[in-house]
Amino acid sequence: MDTKPLTTETISRSVWAVPSLARNAEGILDRQENAKIIRHIEQGGISTLLYGGNAIFYHLTLAEYRTALELISTTAADDTLVIPAIGPAYGTMLDQAEILLDFNFPTVMLLPQRDVVSSAGIAAAIRKMAEKLGKPIVLYLKYDGTVTVDDATALVNDGVISAIKYAVVRKDYTQDDYLRGLTDQIDKGLILSGLGDQPAIVHMRDFGLGGFTTGCGCIFPQMSAALLKAIQAQNWDEAEAIRERFLPLERLRDNLGPISILHRATELSGIAKTGPIIPLLSEPGESVQEEIAAALQQMS
Repeated sequence: MDTKPLTTETISRSVWAVPSLARNAEGILDRQENAKIIRHIEQGGISTLLYGGNAIFYHLTLAEYRTALELISTTAADDTLVIPAIGPAYGTMLDQAEILLDFNFPTVMLLPQRDVVSSAGIAAAIRKMAEKLGKPIVLYLKYDGTVTVDDATALVNDGVISAIKYAVVRKDYTQDDYLRGLTDQIDKGLILSGLGDQPAIVHMRDFGLGGFTTGCGCIFPQMSAALLKAIQAQNWDEAEAIRERFLPLERLRDNLGPISILHRATELSGIAKTGPIIPLLSEPGESVQEEIAAALQQMS
């Protein structure tokens, strides 16, 4: 895997794929099936892998955490950037940091949490983790104002932030005072649109963000890679046409659960056997799986 420090050029060179994490029938992490997912994404033109919510890193045991880090770090290609997540609980971060010291990931992402936190507290945790790991952290902003613009700016200015994944849901993505406040203070190239392919055009065109993450692009990586190229070339009609191709699966994820739908869609697409979804999430019902299969067929 690529172990060089992140730069704005690194951020913009590829879509950031956020894949599922495959397990066998007994619920144990499966090296062979995860390798299939990684190879599929890489061969589709994506060279950044972010293991966070879709991989359900929230619920890994510490033993699984080490296994997962070994798996993703040794399976990815030499030029693939791999970013694992930590947290969201502070105690979990501390334990995970001890494991991360045995690896050479260039950065990690702090999973978002809305309850039992404050902006200053999140900032303090990031500083402590960056100091302990000796590397900057990816800040994931999922909830409006959980980290203030001032606190986020101070973290960037002090060199403890490698990138910001911005994923606050809006009814109208062109209207976002929180994001506008961030882009007024922080290098836009450090901020990624973190809600998949749907708002990527608005976020990059209207706010100048440096890139975007994708879930559905883990199944259709060529489409996500083409969307990034079209946006960067300012070919807006082409970009919009590609974005619309993602709608069948994106709508299911929006309405029925982005993590569980992607997990099962990855298997139904024939890419890899992803296995059971672990608690606290649940398996989509049979009728929903039929909808997923139909959406995949429509997108192919």
